[in-house]
This record gives sequence, C-alpha cells and structure tokens, in this order.
Amino acid sequence: MPEETVQDVERDESAPPRKKTKRRWIVVGVLAALVVVGAAAFEYTSTPGFCESCHEIAPSVEGWRASAHGQEDAADCMDCHADPGFVGELVSHIGGVQEAYVHITESPDEGDIRGEVPADRCVACHEDAWEDEAFAAEHPTQEAPCGVCHRDSAHTNPKPLFEAADAEGGE
Repeated sequence: MPEETVQDVERDESAPPRKKTKRRWIVVGVLAALVVVGAAAFEYTSTPGFCESCHEIAPSVEGWRASAHGQEDAADCMDCHADPGFVGELVSHIGGVQEAYVHITESPDEGDIRGEVPADRCVACHEDAWEDEAFAAEHPTQEAPCGVCHRDSAHTNPKPLFEAADAEGGE
C-alpha cells in the first residue's frame, strides 16, 4: 500500500465527497418539486371545478355559474368564502380538509351544507355602492349577511344558506 502524503490528505478533506453533493441535489430537487406540486394543488383546490367535485357542493357551483357572480371575471369561491390574502385562503383550505373528512365519513346531503359569507367580504367588492348616499339611505343595513336578501346574486340554486333566514321562512 502506498503511503499517503500530507498533501493528499489535505486535498481529500477540502473536496466534498461526490455522494454528499449528489444527495444534496436530490434533496433540493425533491423539495423544489414538493413546493411546485403544493402550489399547484393549493391553486387547483381554490377553483369552482374542484369545489363541485363533492356532490353536496355541485348544485351550489352550478347555481353560482348561473348567477351574476359566476360570469367571467366576476368572483370565484375564494373571493367570497375566504378572508383576503394567503392566510385567509390557507384557513379556508384547512376548513376544506375538515369538510372533505365529513364528506368521506358521513356523506352529508346538499341541504346539510351551509356557506355563510360575512357582509364585509361582499362590501370589499361593492363598497362603491355604499358611497352613494341614496343607496345607503334606502338600504336596511350593512351589517347583516348580504346573502339573506341577495342570495340569488351569488347562487341561484334553491338551497338555503343561512340558519336565521331558514327559521324565518326566507332564503
């Protein structure tokens, strides 16, 4: 066996082993792929096409498509059913995972699903209407859920949305 010189030992310590470099690139590649797949899944699960994949929600998506909000460039599911921003959508997606669990374990009917939308989400897009003094004076309130009176603006299917409106016999 040939003896190693001091120079050979120093050279071996300064050069990273090929296996470690290859392994690092594999880890970086897998992490990058997970980020891309995760972002694509996050985006896809925010679409009406994904929402209607559950039989309980499909009539609501069809009703949305027939409504004023379902027209091109109007509003989609996350515009109304999630708070603004990434965190709002993330919280909504977490709720969606819970809904998927219920869908799988309990198989609820369409009438079991409620989709309440706070008035502030509606007002975020329709605040210009509230700047009109005549409109604001004639409109009963800005605090009530808009869907109680304006239900057909978002979903035209007959499914009720709000417990309070259901109890009063309205939609």
